This record gives sequence, structure tokens and C-alpha cells, in this order.
Amino acid sequence: MVTSELAHLVAIRYGPGSFSSQNAAYTEVYGDFCVYDNTLNKKGGPSLYPTVEDIIETSDHCSDHTFTLQLDEVVAAVSSYDTGRAIPSLSGGIFHEGYAGASLVSNTIATFVDTLVVAEHPAIHDALAACDQIRNTYLSEDCSPSQQKQLVEDVIKLSTRSSNPSITRAYVKFHSSSTVHLPMFREIFSQVPWTFHYRDHETVLAKSTESSRSPCVFTGRNPSSALAQKAEGFNVDLDGMSQEDLCALYLSTLLEVAIQEYKSSGGTGLLVLYEQLLEPSYMLDDLLPHLGFQAEIDADSATVSANVEETLSIKSNPRGDPGHNAIRWDAGKEAVNINPKVRAASQLFMAGVMEAIGRL
Repeated sequence: MVTSELAHLVAIRYGPGSFSSQNAAYTEVYGDFCVYDNTLNKKGGPSLYPTVEDIIETSDHCSDHTFTLQLDEVVAAVSSYDTGRAIPSLSGGIFHEGYAGASLVSNTIATFVDTLVVAEHPAIHDALAACDQIRNTYLSEDCSPSQQKQLVEDVIKLSTRSSNPSITRAYVKFHSSSTVHLPMFREIFSQVPWTFHYRDHETVLAKSTESSRSPCVFTGRNPSSALAQKAEGFNVDLDGMSQEDLCALYLSTLLEVAIQEYKSSGGTGLLVLYEQLLEPSYMLDDLLPHLGFQAEIDADSATVSANVEETLSIKSNPRGDPGHNAIRWDAGKEAVNINPKVRAASQLFMAGVMEAIGRL
């Protein structure tokens, strides 16, 4: 089922010794698999299925019949099965801080015939965060970087397979918190172009803290190494911070990592401000060519332009809409409430790094 691409990876699990330096390769890492259509975002409309989890939710098999296999055995079987077959190559990575328009880009890319878009796959995120997770959960520093990088490469390989012969390129949109692992991505895929999407610091912090269950709030319990080091630099206790301060510190960490990697990227990286993204001309002249779509634009600019404008006019991720239908929207009319706590936290933790990114 897996080798023939009927079933796909949904999650991974590992233990405290899975990446021990005492071993030659990662061990006791397991993958959960079930049957779902990983190209549903191309068939049903990318704005309706903007993430892998949205696609998985449509599968009855995933609800009741998920099965578990040892991951290294699956990778070996898949590698043997794929020998001589044309499979999609990883052609781009999309990183972001959240609420900064990255879904508009991944949704646009999904409109191209030869692309597969894998957006915010939980297994990819968990692979990138494996050593942080082991350090925080098991209080162990024994986590081999080389073994973790192999895991990341294997998980991305499993997540971007396609038996459709017309699909030749794969793009991964990462979870926002995966941005701290951008250096690892670049070590593994040094020639693959990538983008990082960001927004005005007060606006993105306000949107990130609209809910008390905002993902950034929980980073204090399981911080990345970058966030833990950032907290030490500010001499603050992550457990004792307010929601606004913690999320601002978290967002500033993502921005700093993106800046550092952009400076050393040699042209593979592109920093994208949200307001730039909303201009179709920027998508056509800068962003899409950076990610490898210049030939398609040259061949049929009218069709590409129409797809871009259509994507920019539809709200991504319409969960909560009773009919799960496409929702038209206007970014210029979006109302964001910036309260005093948000303003103070963004000024304290984010203003300096935003000034730095603005100078690039």
C-alpha cells in the first residue's frame, strides 16, 4: 500500500534513544500510514485543502484504519520500488512566521499542472524538531545531528512521492515553528530555493494571540534550542511569561533565524513581506521566478496571472465555514485589533529584528 502510493505517511514516533550517537543510524522510529489523496489540493481547490491535515480529515480510512510500520524498513522498500522511476524532486521550501500569506503562495503553486504541494505536514515538523523534543521530554542531549538530518530527508522523501507522471516537482510549505530549523533544511537541500514570509510585527503578534490556545503559547513548554537561547539572552523564564511576551519572543526568534540564513544563502533565499505578496506583479516578477516558474510565465503569462489573481482573492483555510466553501476576501479590509499588551510586547521583543530585516 505504501510503495504503490495508495497509503501515505501521516505521523512519526520516536523514543529517547532513537538518534543515539552510539548507533550508526536512527533506530526505533515508526511511521503511521493511511489512505488519503495527497493531490486533493489540486483537484478540490487549494484554498479548501491548504494543509495536509485538511486533506487527511476527508479520509475515512485515516479515521479508523491507520497502521504503523518501522520507518527505516519503509524507506528501504520505497527506495527499491522507486529505482528507475521518475519521482518528483524537491524544488522549493516555503517558510513563514504565520499569518503572513504563505498559504497564498502554496495555493498558487498547486495550480501548476506538474507540482505537488505538501503543506504543514506534521511528520515533517516532528522530524525537524526531533532533537529538541528529546531534549525537552527526556532531558537527553544524546541526539545525533546526522541521524536527524537523515530522518528529515527520509520523511520529506516519503511525503513528496507521486505516481502521477505529470507531477515532476514537489514543494513543501513548512509549519511556522519549523522556521527555526531552516539551517538544517539548507544543509540537506543546499541548492533548493526557499522563501520566508513575514508581516508587520504588531499585526502578526495580534493575530498570533487572538486565541488562548494559539500554537506559539505552547512553545514555552517545548522550546526549540533557538528559542531557549533567545530567552537566556533576555534573561526571562519562558514558563512565567505572558502570552503576548512569549509569542513575541517566539516570533522574533523565527525572524532572526530567517535573517541569518538569508544573508548566507547565496541567492537561494527570498524574504517576502506580506504587503509585497498581495501585488500580483510581485508574484509574477519576483516570487514565482525565484521558485522556478519562469518558464511557465514566459509560456503563458495570461493563465499564470489569472491563477495568481484568483488565489489572492480567496481566503485560505476556510475551516469553520459550515459549507466548507471558498470565501472571497479583501486583504485591505481585514480588521486587526492591536491592544496595548500586544503593542508593548512587539516593541520589546520584535521591533529591533524588524528594523534589521527592513534594512536587507
